[in-house]
Parts: sequence; C-alpha cells; structure tokens
Amino acid sequence: MNNKNIADHALGLRMRKLVTFLQVAVLAVAGLLPVLLMGRADAATLTSRSVTITNSKVSQTGVSYDFDFTLPSATPVQSMRFEFCTAPLGACTLPAGMDINYTLTATNATQVFSVATAFAEYVGIDAGACDDHNNATPALSTEYCVTRTAAGSETAIAKSITIDTITNSSSVASLYVRVSIYSDTAFATEVHSGTVAAAIVDQLTINGRVQERLNFCVAAMDEDDVEPVSVTACTALTDANVDIGVIDDSTLSVSPVEPTATNGSDDDFGILMVNTNASGGVVVGYFPEDATNISGADTHQLEAFRVLPTDCNVLATTLTDQCFVSAGNVADGDIITSGAEFFGMYIPCVFDSASNPSATTANLNVANNSYNGSDETIVGGTTTCESEAFASATAEIAWNATNVSDTLVSSTNVVDDEIVKLRFAATASSTTPTGSYTVVTTYIATSTF
Repeated sequence: MNNKNIADHALGLRMRKLVTFLQVAVLAVAGLLPVLLMGRADAATLTSRSVTITNSKVSQTGVSYDFDFTLPSATPVQSMRFEFCTAPLGACTLPAGMDINYTLTATNATQVFSVATAFAEYVGIDAGACDDHNNATPALSTEYCVTRTAAGSETAIAKSITIDTITNSSSVASLYVRVSIYSDTAFATEVHSGTVAAAIVDQLTINGRVQERLNFCVAAMDEDDVEPVSVTACTALTDANVDIGVIDDSTLSVSPVEPTATNGSDDDFGILMVNTNASGGVVVGYFPEDATNISGADTHQLEAFRVLPTDCNVLATTLTDQCFVSAGNVADGDIITSGAEFFGMYIPCVFDSASNPSATTANLNVANNSYNGSDETIVGGTTTCESEAFASATAEIAWNATNVSDTLVSSTNVVDDEIVKLRFAATASSTTPTGSYTVVTTYIATSTF
C-alpha cells in the first residue's frame, strides 16, 4: 500500500469516529430534553397583564395590589407566585422597605376565575418555586404565594386576584412583579408567566391661600329703593345722611320719614352691610362722635342729638336745653312715647339670604337686646321690613351716649352681604327748644380670622 492509500485510510477512520461521536452527543441531548423542560410544559406569556395599586405613596401601609391578566391557553391553575423585585429580569431584590410577607398581607376574597374554588394564601414552608415566601426575616421575603386544590382547567379569558395590606417601598422606586402560574399545588409545573410593573412615587402638594377679607359699608338708603335690599358693592353707596324731618310733641318721628313740602325729611334709613370671610365671625358696634365746637366748659354729654354748639349736661335730663334726652342702652332700652323727649335708634331687621338677593348667609344676629325694638325677632328680614309697625305704647329705642363702641350685631362665622337696617326715632317735649339737631355716628366692624 503506497503512502497515498495509507493517508486516505487514516482519514476515513477519523471521519467514522467523528460521526459516531456526533450521534452519541445527539442522543445524549435528546435524553436530557425532558429533564430540561420539566416544570415548563407548554409555558406561555400572560397577556393583557397589569397591576393596579390603591396607593402609590412611599411607605404607605394597607395597600391593595390588583392583578389582572389573561391566560394564553386553557390549563389547570392550582398555585401562583408573585415575586416583587426592583428589576424585571435577573436576580430578584425586594424594594427597600417593602413588606409583602404572608404574615402581613392577605388574599382578597373577591377573585375572577372560571373554576369556582378560590385561591387562599399559602402559609406553609418554602416549596418548589415558592422558595422565598417564608424568609427567616419576614420583611425581606420577595414572594407571595397562593394555592387551591382545583384540577379543572381555567378558560383562556381575563382573570383577577388582589393582594391586600401590602406596605410600599420606603423610597421612590419602580416595582416589578413577576407572576408565575402553576398547574399543580407544589409550585413545580409552570404553565404561564409574565411581569407587571408599578411605581412608588412622591406625593404632589398643592398650596394656595385665600386672603382675609372684610367689606363693611355704612350708608343711608331711600325707602323707595326696592326691598329686599340688594347691595353688591360698597362703592355703590354714596349717601350718608338720614333726616327725620320735623320733630314735635304730638308724634314720633321714625326714619324713614316720608318727605312733605314743609318737613324737610329725606325718606332715608340707615344700613350697615358686612361681607367677611373671617371664620371666627364679626362684631359690629358704634359710638356717637364728640361734638367739639361747644359753647361752654361742660363736656359731659357731647354724644347727644343736639344743636351745635350747645353744651349739654348728661347729669340733668332737662327738657329745656338744645340736647335731646338719650335713650338708655341697657336691658331693653327705653320706651318712647309722644311728647316725652327721647332720641335713639333700633334695628327692625337684618336682610340676609332669605331676603337679600346678594347675600348667601344668615349668620348675623343682634347681640344687644336694647336695639331690637319691642323684643322683636329681627334676623331674616322680610320684603315688608320698611313698613314694620312702631307702636307708640311699646316702641323701644336705645342710644350709646359714650365714646366707647357699643355692640349692635355679631356673628360667629363668615358673613356674605348681610345688611342691618337702622331706624332713628325722636319725639320732642312741649318745651324742647327749636333748632336743627344733629349727631354723627361712627361704626366699627371687627373680624376674627
């Protein structure tokens, strides 16, 4: 045999050995396939999968995680594993501060599956793929597992299961839950799987401020103005004079007095309008201004209804000087009758939301009974407020004859465009001197915010 034949023969032997080796390798791999595929028989990815959480706040406790998914094919489902991780793939690390251990969490009884038997929380020792649910440090467990004994196949439609009372991560983080479905109760044969995602985020705080507000108007209004009274802006009020016309000893002059050719009245009454957002309410009071241009040294009665520059003596209720006797402001005030000199005022009504189109509240109340007429209930005026009777035999008025504010009305809550009506009343005695009488009043509104 020549050299060429010897070389060809050796090559043939090597080729036959190689073919034999490859055949053995193929057979070996074929024999291992059942082992490699064990536990993943016909595994497929869950579709339409999601997790909805009831609260995304950092470190929030008692959070529910609702898992929704669709099985890609009909198969028995007897156990499920939910693995909570910081990444969708690779080694699973539980988000810092998160707690999903079964000793804390619970399986919600409301579930959507075609097989009637409900899933229950798995509380046994680690088993199969559920190998980190019973961690030596429970708060570090990465898995939550559920089981049931129900060999029937689940249909390939939407499913839902909720895990309650989870504690979110202690910092802002993305969360990935790897869901694995097993056909057995030992977490051994995985049939479907898929990953869902959620996020633990910061809360957004929105700040704003409602500024303190007090709109307070003092004005005179004509009786012919349509009632209920409606005033939408203080700037609309320009009149500040009330004239009660001729005062004699035969009648009571009570504003508003209808004008005649000889009495000089203006048919006005006084109003106070309050609008404030003070949660602690508002107090409205008044005092008459001192008359400074007096003709004498006595300053006892500078706040009286008087003819300037008359000097009055508050210690003597004289009926012959040019100062009216002031009604008292204690108890129920004083009854005014024709011919018995007196001057004062009272509050016939408060126009609130029941009678004032521009108001939305009814919170103002009379705080001083001296000014409520004949002990009338005056809160919530009616459309006939201007024509309320003022009977001479029982009519009560009051007056603050000091320069210290006397409370008229108050509220303990916000007030919206409520209007206090003021009526001024006087009668002369047979000896009250002639003259033009006047007094200037100052009103103060104090809001508590």
